[in-house]
Amino acid sequence: MSMSKVQQQRFRISPSGRGAIFRMKRWFYATFYSNISDKEVKESNRKAWLDISRRLIEEINKRNAADKPTRIVLEYEADPKGLFKPISATVEVLELKPVETFKTYFLEETKLKEVEQLKTMLSELLKKARELGVSIEELAKS
Repeated sequence: MSMSKVQQQRFRISPSGRGAIFRMKRWFYATFYSNISDKEVKESNRKAWLDISRRLIEEINKRNAADKPTRIVLEYEADPKGLFKPISATVEVLELKPVETFKTYFLEETKLKEVEQLKTMLSELLKKARELGVSIEELAKS
C-alpha cells in the first residue's frame, strides 16, 4: 500500500544553480519543516533535505553549472503527517544567449546625435587610413 501519490514541485528558472537550490530550500522549509509539529517527522524531513541538497550540489558542481541558469523539478511523496520522501529531481541547466539584439530610438535627436558621432569617427578613421596608406576597400576586406 502506497503512502500517497507522487507529487511534483516545478520551480521557476533561477539565474544560477546555487539560486535554484536556495529557492528549493525555502520551499522545503516552508512546506515540510516550519509547519510540522511532530518532532520525529521534522527531524526526518531535515535529514532528507540535507541529503538531497548535498547530492544536488555535488551534481551541479560536477557539471560546472553553479553559475548557469537552472530550473529544478522535484518529485516526492508526503504522508498525512507531513513526512517528506524525495523520489527524484530533474535539473535543467540552461544557456542564456540573446536571440536578437536591436535598438529603437524614441527621440529623433538621439538618433541624429549618434549619426553625427559615427560621421566623426568615420572621418577620423579615414584620416588615419590615409596616413597609413591603406584604402577603405582593403579595410573592408579584412
